Amino acid sequence: MLRRIAVCCCAVLLFSWTAGPPTALAEGEGQEDLDRAIEAKLGAENLRELGKVISLCQSALDKGLDEENAQFAKTLLASTLYQRAEVVSQAILGEQGPDQRWPQLRQMALTDLERSLKLNATQPAPHLLVAKLQSLPGGDRNRALEAVDVAIGMLEEDPSSQAEALILRAGLQEDVAKRMTDLNQAVKLAPSDPKPLRTRGRVHLSQGRGAEGLADFDAALAIEPDHGPTHEARGLALGMLERWDDARASFTRAGELSPDSASPYLQRGRINVLAGDTEAAIKDITEALEVDPDNIAALLFRSQALQQSNKPEEALADVNRVLELQPGQVVGLRARAVLLATMGKVDEAIADLEQVRGRETKDPTPLVQLGMLYMGQRQINKAVESYSEALAREPKLWSAYRGRADAYLSIGKQGEAIADYEEALKREPNNNGVLNNLAWVLATSPDDSLRDGKRALELATKACDVTEYQQAHILSTLAAAYAETGDFETAIKWSQKAVEQGADLDDEQIKENLAKELASYQEGKPWRELQTMPEEPEEDEDPAGPPDPDEDDRSEDETSPPDEETELPM
Repeated sequence: MLRRIAVCCCAVLLFSWTAGPPTALAEGEGQEDLDRAIEAKLGAENLRELGKVISLCQSALDKGLDEENAQFAKTLLASTLYQRAEVVSQAILGEQGPDQRWPQLRQMALTDLERSLKLNATQPAPHLLVAKLQSLPGGDRNRALEAVDVAIGMLEEDPSSQAEALILRAGLQEDVAKRMTDLNQAVKLAPSDPKPLRTRGRVHLSQGRGAEGLADFDAALAIEPDHGPTHEARGLALGMLERWDDARASFTRAGELSPDSASPYLQRGRINVLAGDTEAAIKDITEALEVDPDNIAALLFRSQALQQSNKPEEALADVNRVLELQPGQVVGLRARAVLLATMGKVDEAIADLEQVRGRETKDPTPLVQLGMLYMGQRQINKAVESYSEALAREPKLWSAYRGRADAYLSIGKQGEAIADYEEALKREPNNNGVLNNLAWVLATSPDDSLRDGKRALELATKACDVTEYQQAHILSTLAAAYAETGDFETAIKWSQKAVEQGADLDDEQIKENLAKELASYQEGKPWRELQTMPEEPEEDEDPAGPPDPDEDDRSEDETSPPDEETELPM
């Protein structure tokens, strides 16, 4: 890419003549090329012409020059190489954003810069540019640090430029303490420059230090009061401090100062969600979309807010728009799957999550969601497969152990279910669903080798404690545990309480099951259960919904919104 270059003869030659101009251009084989290089440099207006200067300088050196003119040629070559690298770098670092070919352009610029530094390493500017380019994604961080360290050492007499270099180095530091040391020094060196303050404020925010970040943003705004992004950052700090009204005001001011940016409206929307005002959040995000109608983040955010406001069709429209703009986009597919599932369109939700399954390589969450949906459709083998794949990706994921245990339990594989419940319990020892289901199978299994009444009683008691003895199906599990230990009097007491609490339920089948359990204990018989749910629904059968939390499997509702591990973030 060619760019015209405004060239001032004196300024262009200033770098080249740092070693001093030649007192006389002695005759030699390379002299003619050097003379032509000097002439070409004075009139160079684009990359091609700079390239000509570079070629002539190198030719002059190759052909031979006396010592003084050889040094001059090297200095001229070094300055022109840096100038060409600087022009190329504008396509990467310029305000209009990087050229799509930026990785190739960066390599071109770095090649010129490293060649320039071999010829003349006495100027800080090439070192700084190397550091900037190497600090970009895919760059060599160690080389960037090496280059910026050299530049900082050279800039001791230029506090403002040294502060800029310190900010650059701070961004390369992996250690937060070292990063803050650089930024503190930058603030000290350039007290009237808002950039070090803004940068330090953002680091404070990244570390959860809202008050310190706010102080820096306020100081930066005292220097430059109409800087929109600083007002926006200030709003983030205020939000972190839960000063909702002040945060809204900062985002509003940021929007006034940056009317072409959707971000302030999005951030104000997030604040309104955190403050519990979903309707105001929807209005904010709509404003953001008026500025940027195809903003993916805004569409996804509004979709979630609309879902919270019980407007699933409108929420679905936003997600569908995301997938029109970016077909196969993973976050969009996952968001749509959750929406479709809540709307009862389970087959469509499964289809979306299967697409994610084919694209996603690390995150196990979609596989857990998929397992839940397959369980609801009574496709048990597919549910087990999904949970197992999730565990292959994340062996410590308790919700996948819980889900697979429920699947095993539903088809009578009680030994496998117990093993998975135990794994889930190691990771979530207070989860009432895991406590309850494990206690149930230990108390009611027909397999003598699997039952353990004492442990079932411990688990069921803890499950009741966690739920404050307010869940009928967990009370019935406690009753089953007492019956298994032979204490039928106490079993009857808790079973009666379960029947009483279950009286308000709409499901007559659940009430009937609870009554049968009570009758069994009154006859002095412990309860025995082995589920044998069909692994696939019949073709002419309307697929059953997910297991009810109060049915005999004693599991929690598997189609209610997923646990924390499976919910999509706002």
